Order: sequence, then C-alpha cells, then structure tokens
Amino acid sequence: MKSVAMGNKGSLARLLLCTVAPLAMFQTASTATAQEAIEDDTDLTVVVTASRTEESISSIPGTVQVIGQDEIKGAVDASGDITSALARLVPGFSLDNETLSGGGQNFRGRSVQILVNGAPRTTALRKLSRALSLIDPNSIERIEVINGASAVYGDGATGGVINIITKTAEEEGWSGEVSTTISASERDVKDSLNVLTSVNAGFRQENTHAHVSGQFKNTGDMFDGSGTQISEDPITGQGGGSGIEQYNLSGQLGYEGDAFDVTIYANLVKMEQEIKYQTDYTTDPVSIDPSKPYLGLPPLEDSKNINATFNFYEVGGLFDAKIELYYNDAEKRAAFVPLSAANPVAYLPDVNESQTVLFAKQAGVRTTFDAELNSIYEGLALTWGSDYSYNDISQTIPDGRDIISPMKQHGFAQFAQVKAPIGEMFEVRGGVRHERFFLRMDSFVRPNALVPNPFYTNPGDPLTATIGEHTFTAADKDYSATVFNLGGVAHLNDKLDVFAGFSQGFSVPDVGSFTRRAMPLNPFVDGVVDVSDVAPEAVIVNNFELGARYNTQALSLSVSAFYSTSDKGVNFDDATQTVLQAEERIWGAELNIRGQLNEAWGAGAVLAYKEGVWDENKDGDLDEDLPNNRIGSPFKATVFSDYSFGNGFSLQGEAVFGSGRSGKEGAKGDLKKLKPTFTMNASASYNSDYGDFRFGATNIFDTKQQNTTATALRDREVPAEGRRFFLQYTKTF
Repeated sequence: MKSVAMGNKGSLARLLLCTVAPLAMFQTASTATAQEAIEDDTDLTVVVTASRTEESISSIPGTVQVIGQDEIKGAVDASGDITSALARLVPGFSLDNETLSGGGQNFRGRSVQILVNGAPRTTALRKLSRALSLIDPNSIERIEVINGASAVYGDGATGGVINIITKTAEEEGWSGEVSTTISASERDVKDSLNVLTSVNAGFRQENTHAHVSGQFKNTGDMFDGSGTQISEDPITGQGGGSGIEQYNLSGQLGYEGDAFDVTIYANLVKMEQEIKYQTDYTTDPVSIDPSKPYLGLPPLEDSKNINATFNFYEVGGLFDAKIELYYNDAEKRAAFVPLSAANPVAYLPDVNESQTVLFAKQAGVRTTFDAELNSIYEGLALTWGSDYSYNDISQTIPDGRDIISPMKQHGFAQFAQVKAPIGEMFEVRGGVRHERFFLRMDSFVRPNALVPNPFYTNPGDPLTATIGEHTFTAADKDYSATVFNLGGVAHLNDKLDVFAGFSQGFSVPDVGSFTRRAMPLNPFVDGVVDVSDVAPEAVIVNNFELGARYNTQALSLSVSAFYSTSDKGVNFDDATQTVLQAEERIWGAELNIRGQLNEAWGAGAVLAYKEGVWDENKDGDLDEDLPNNRIGSPFKATVFSDYSFGNGFSLQGEAVFGSGRSGKEGAKGDLKKLKPTFTMNASASYNSDYGDFRFGATNIFDTKQQNTTATALRDREVPAEGRRFFLQYTKTF
C-alpha cells in the first residue's frame, strides 16, 4: 500500500518543489526551473501532509496551498520572519504586524493552528502568539496551508492550519548551505542594522539521514516613512520587531525502510528583546518616550520542542499506520507596560514588576490508520485514529505569583474519514471527530493591584485606586463536541476541478484571559471568585466553501468563496479589558493566480476579501461589525512579477495593498478607522558558481503609513516601517 510518493522519500522534497508550481504556487524566484520540471514530470502527484494523510491537492474539497523554499526565501529577505511571507502569499492570512508577536494576525478572521512537522506550536488555553517569528526560514522545506475550519489536528484551527515542514538531507553524502542577510534603513545604518545568519548541514547514507540547522538573528531599530523611530513595544506588551537577539538550533534524524520509517526532530529557541525606552500610547501614532527608560525585564522566549513520527506500512497486509509523539516546554515573557490607559492593572507591591511570564508545557500522541478498501468498492479508502493531548499552563508576574488560574488539561479524540470516487469524474469524502477535554483550574490568589480611579471627577481626587486580593476557587470543567466534514470534487477535465465542502472546527477559548480579568461584585475589597462561573464556553465553527482550481503548464488559478458561523465567538475589548462571547458570521472570497507569460517572464496576484458581524449587545440581531482585531483590512492584494535574463540574473517586484476599514457604529460606538496601505518591494538576484546573491529594498518609496494589523490589535495607531535595503548571500555545497 506504500504509494510511489511515500516509497521514494529521498526525492519527495524534489518532487514537491517541481510540481507545486503548476498546482498551487509558481516559485517566483525560479519560475523557469519549475517550468522545465513540469514538462518532464507532468504525471507527478503533489502530496500534502497537513491533512494527517498524504493527499493529492486535486482530491481535497477545499483551498490548499503549498509554498516552496525558494519562494519562502524570496519573501523574507529583509525581515528574516516567515510571517511577512505568509501575509503576502496566503490570501486568508492577515497583513504583517512587523513584530515578534503574532498579535492581531488571524486566518479568515479566526484562529490559526501552527504546526511544525505536524506538532503544535500554538499554546492552548492561554494565547501568546510568537510561533511564526521563532522559526528559521532557511530551515524550511515547504509550508502547507489548509484554509477554513478544521478539526483534523484537534483544538484551535477554526480559521485554518499552517504546517511547516523542515528540511531533510536529500542527497547521498554531505550537503549544506550557509546564508547571511544584512539589512538596514538609510535613516541610521548602524542602529537599524539587521543580521540574520543560517547554517544547514545534512548527511544521507542509504536509508539513514541527519540534518542540522542553526540560526543567529539580531535586529536593529526600525523607522517609519518619515524617519521617526518606531516604538520597541508598539502593541502593548507584545514586543516589537527591533532589538531582538535570537538563537535557533534544530536537528533531525531519520531512518527509511520498506516496512517502516522513523523521524525524530528537536528544536531549541532562545530569544531576548532589548527595549531602551517606554512607549507613549497616548500619542497618535504610538511613539517612543526617550525621557522614560524602560524599567522592566526584557521580553524573553525559551522554548524546547521535540517530536517523533513512526510510519508502518502494510501492517498485516491491511493498512498503513502512523504514530506521532510531541513535547513542548516554553517560557514566554511579555514586555513591561506601566500603569496607564494601555495597561489598567499594576500588581502590588512593586508596580515595576507587573509584566507577565507564561509557562506552557504540551505533550501528545496521535495515531492514524489508513486502509484501502478496494475489495468493497473500487477506490474506497478509510482513515481513522485517536489523539491524546496534555497541557499545563500557568502565568505569573516575575516574583512567581499567579495572575491566572494554573490549568491542566487532558484531551481525548477519535476520528474517522471515508473517501471514494463516484465514476471517473467525482470524488466525495466525509468524516466525523469526537473531541473531549477535561480541564482542571487550580485555586490561586490574584495579588491586589493599582488601577485608574473609576471615581475620578475632580483634580483633587486620587488618580489610582487599589483593587482587592482575590481568591479564586478551584474548578473542573469538561468540554466536548462532535464535529463533521463533508465535501466533494468534480474533475471536469484534466485541468479544471470544482469543489464544495462543509467542515467544522472546535476550539477551547483563551481560558486564562477570563480568569485574569474576572472580578467579584465589589473588586475594591478582598473577595472570592468562583472560577466555574467565569470559564468560557467552547467554540464550534461551521465553514462552508465553494471553489475551483485550474492548472496548466502556463497558468495556475485557485478561486474560492467561504461563509463561516459560530454561536460562541470570542472577542476581546481593549477599552474595557473584557472578553465577550456572542454569535457571529464571517464571509469572504479569495483568488490566487500565477502565470508564465513566456520562458523568462512570470506574474501573479493574491487577492482576498473578508468581513464579519456579530451580536455584540446580544439582542438577537447580528448588526455590529466584528472588531478590527478580527477583520483588519477586509480587502488585501499582492501583485508580483519576475523576469529571468537567462544568465543567472533576475528581477522581482511586488505591490502589497490593504484596504483599511471604516467599521459602522456598534453597540459601543464606531470602530477605529484603519487607513489604506500600499507598499512596493523590489529585488534582484544573481546565481553564480561562487554563490547566490540577492539585493533589494522593501517599501522602496519610503511610504509613511499605518501598520494596519498592529493598529487593529489595540485600536491604537502604529506606524509601518519605511524603506529598508537588504543584501543576501547564499552558498550551497
């Protein structure tokens, strides 16, 4: 039962790189090479592992995208952050927020689950989004993206799944790569200098292989289009994109046999951000306040991740089996924000130690079984399995006192999926997954704290008040759901597929944020809070999608429309520091088109629209626009082109547009207006026997504009970075 693609794993990455271009995305950095590969290997099948089993893209009733390593490199030249690549290349993903955090970034207005080699990197129960910025782009072989609600990997993927597949050694003997990227703003070359260096080395001998990746990243100051330095923490404790020193080390070992394979992957990340000055959140846009030195500890990341995958083929001559194990241990420290309108809580006795530290441990086991049932019905296939997950989450201030209920959660799930052809034209599939979580919220005492005085009326009144020390009782809460998916693909001819699908996603909300902000009836005295009264309900998202894929050697097109609903959507109100759940609807459309105009010239566009409403005041009418931190710019577009001169020299250019947003009046007033943005990026590359060179600039017109996604997170205007020049050198051996 071991497929051709699975049986030739030594060349799987090469096959994917050669065939992804016509079926999902042209490799903008090497279109001519991809075109030659298409002509030689038109019958090759692209497989996607983000769906638990290897699938042909043409058989999936939903939007699927695969981004190859050449395109990843071309999209992260200046920043060294794959978030910028995903923001421009994935239609449903938010525009880049240019920080170390993923705050404000979502997928089709909902949560996204980040995986590395199938293992989760997003933290459950308490969100602190740093997953993407911590991944070395030069260690990536490809990125697989599945749009829309999905429960295939369990909790969290209500908007989509992004699965990052790291490199393996493909060539016999030793192979490797060294890459260095430097970039700077002409405003202050020395202080704005970014340096990103990556080293990859691999070794393969017959059935065994090993690969090691290392990265060093150091970022300097950032300046907007007017030359003003951008705040080092522009989005309230999330951390910025400057002053980062990061080390990333990963390794992979594997064995490939006829009966079984095993791969073990481990990753270590260390990151600190140096912040010199506090941010003034009262200015528009937010700005650095050089009169106030930063008083807190540096934002920090210390994470360790390991996962192992075992594949067994033709077990008893009946089915293939996969067992996946993972363990993550992360410490994530946020930036210090003084007591202000931006941070209305400062814990006593030392308000300068009010920053928070998140500790997250995750472990899990996934089993997947795949059987072909041709004896029952030609082409019938059954996939089934079960999952177990464990999460241990706590959040403290630096002296160790808890500010959320320490939580431990055990999750269990079983699933089954059936797919079958109907004649020669149609394929259908359907599945069910039952999920159950057992959550234990421990008792804790939340420290007393200073808050702005809510009774301030006269100049003589005190500016602050003290809320009491609140005791939270322990509680147990169970979450369970049974979710479904059903869809089909019509292969109208060998170039055109039309698909329609329904899928559900399941998510346990950010429970920690509820226990952090819950208050007794009189918050200014010591009190007791029953945790079971404030824990949120689980979220089930229904996603409907209709689309088409058209692929030839010269043109690749994917278009889709979607509509998603939820009765328990979660929204955070920064003004009141409260978290609300209410009914909501989101809809949108996406277009991804790539073309080869001739042997030298390629071009394409990525277009996306989304909008959403919710029942904010719970009157039964969905007549308020969803907050900006859910939608951001409803319309975004990336238009790009590249030209190869045939002598190793090529040019690339792109324009990125965001529509901004003027939300209508809701239950709590108008949404902050988000301004339209337009950014031009350009680069040139030269491939030689001595190595590959790439140079260019982002925001080449040095446009002064709003960072839409960062602004949307807290409804405080944040400027986008101005022009930045970069130079990259890569040597493969």
